[in-house]
Amino acid sequence: MPEGGLCEAGVAGAGLSPAYRMRVAFEGKVVAPYRDTYRGELGQAQVELLELLYMRGTMRQHELAIELRTSKQHVSKMTGRLEQVGYVARSVDDADARGHVVALSDAGRAYVDRHIAEGSKRARELYSHLSDAERRELDQAMLTVARLLEKA
Repeated sequence: MPEGGLCEAGVAGAGLSPAYRMRVAFEGKVVAPYRDTYRGELGQAQVELLELLYMRGTMRQHELAIELRTSKQHVSKMTGRLEQVGYVARSVDDADARGHVVALSDAGRAYVDRHIAEGSKRARELYSHLSDAERRELDQAMLTVARLLEKA
């Protein structure tokens, strides 16, 4: 941190938790290039739902509600809309006929793949001012943070 306890943006940084600083940096420099590729197509919650299915595979609707920190009704509405556009498929939960499981369709997987590729391209452009060694260091640091957070 520069002299005087100020961050590069000029905001008092003394006392800010490392987690908060990481969130601010990640939101602007890591998350935004990916999130912005979806702009105007789907809502943020729908994108998060698709990406969760992309990473974890088939999930129960109530599990999605817990992970997304939203109501089961909202998840039902979102999955209905995503099913209409062909990105997910819902079926009755074999373990509990009152519930549903949701899976990413081939079209949904291709949709997320396209956005990951575009977001990765945007991120590379954002980091283009870094040297090759700095980009490798950043990649390794992000992988380390992701691995540790996945264990938490």
